[in-house]
Amino acid sequence: MMSVRRSESEEARARALWTRELLNSQPEPECDELVRLTAAICGTPIGLLTLLDERQQWFRASEGLKLGDTPREIAFCVHAIRQPEMLVVKDALMDARFGANPLVVGEPTLRFFAGVGLHTTEGHPLGTLCVIDTTPRILTAEQAQALAVLGRQVSARLELRVQRKMLEEVVKEKEKATAGLRASEELFRAFMNASPFLSYIKDAAGRLLFYNRSFAQRFGVSEYAWLGRTDEQLWSRKLTKSVRTHDLEVMAGGRMVETEEHIRGADGTISSLRSFKFPCHDSAGNVLLAGVAVDVSEEVAHKAELERYHRELEEANDQLRRLAVTDELTGLRNRRAFEERLVMEFSMARRRKRELAVLLLDVDNFKMINDRFGHAAGDEVLRRLGMILRTTVRLPDLPARYGGEEFIVLLPESGEESAMGLARRLMQRVAEEAWENGAVTMSMGMAAMNESLLNGYQLVELADEALYAAKRAGKNRVMVHSGSLT
Repeated sequence: MMSVRRSESEEARARALWTRELLNSQPEPECDELVRLTAAICGTPIGLLTLLDERQQWFRASEGLKLGDTPREIAFCVHAIRQPEMLVVKDALMDARFGANPLVVGEPTLRFFAGVGLHTTEGHPLGTLCVIDTTPRILTAEQAQALAVLGRQVSARLELRVQRKMLEEVVKEKEKATAGLRASEELFRAFMNASPFLSYIKDAAGRLLFYNRSFAQRFGVSEYAWLGRTDEQLWSRKLTKSVRTHDLEVMAGGRMVETEEHIRGADGTISSLRSFKFPCHDSAGNVLLAGVAVDVSEEVAHKAELERYHRELEEANDQLRRLAVTDELTGLRNRRAFEERLVMEFSMARRRKRELAVLLLDVDNFKMINDRFGHAAGDEVLRRLGMILRTTVRLPDLPARYGGEEFIVLLPESGEESAMGLARRLMQRVAEEAWENGAVTMSMGMAAMNESLLNGYQLVELADEALYAAKRAGKNRVMVHSGSLT
């Protein structure tokens, strides 16, 4: 059905072109010459090229007679185009079809007519090439044959004229379409060049078919220098592999892919581009790759700066947290950290019925050291005692500076015996240390957990009582509190 409708449409177009070209324009000199030649060969005074439509007849070339348009119903040519062979009327007055025809009984009193139909190559009738006379006559066989040949020549001539006209119109339409495409391309390029985004189009092999001004400026090239170049010719091997992987993923999957690529620009700096790639097709249906890239270098740098700031902030917070639980002078945990751990260990020891001990230490005669040698000397004593504690206690033990010249050690899962063992080792380390301003001694009080204690602070109180007992007993010794609070 589609082919039939298309054929009918083409025929209608052909007829319209014939009508416009042949009925509304001046005849060509070649047609006049063919008409004169026809009349001369047939020996008639008049030769005509007639054209017909549904209502009337036109005379578009003639020799020996000037006629205007005539109604279709009285035209001899209507009969000529209805039959395949030549129409010859030797004497119109003697022919029943034409005896009363106004062209016969009135001006120009036609008596003789011989004509062949003119048709398009599709077989559509146009008119006739004919010869007429006001007196009856006959044609010889040679004249009739010549008229038929000349009729085919006129048909061919008219056909060529229409084809030329059609070709001219096609050329005009093509030029118009080309101008439209050129205008569209110029508008497209103007739009793309005004865009701040890097835009490009590549074929399936990775060759650049188009890129805009922002793209060219980013890489320091002209707007056409990289056309036809492939990824392998433009980027490093590592980057080419990454880019091609994304490109093939887009073209194979038929969907947009968002990526972030880092590309070295013309000035050697690395640009961070957020690229949006998507498939498109050319007029032949080939799959192409289109891309729009946004320079996010500042955003990436800002993000990196934020991440660095957050890291530094976390490190600062960690430092603050460490400072919050660490004694700055000795590097040991401070009293706050010790008491938090004490609460936890006491609760766990009582719940699981485990041993727990506390060793409280105080530097003997510390005020005298400060008064005699200065506070710097006193601080150095405390720092070195902190180091002795850190390097002597067990891994699970918690040594801390409890305040002033007092130190304390929390000993999880340790009873009196193991706590006393640590105390003796500490006393020995302190005695063996090479002190700059004379020997340093410590008094120690130790207490172990028992069922009468309600919390860890009571355990510390017991150790404190033992410490003061050691002080009263002469210092530089360890005392154990083995009972309840007094």
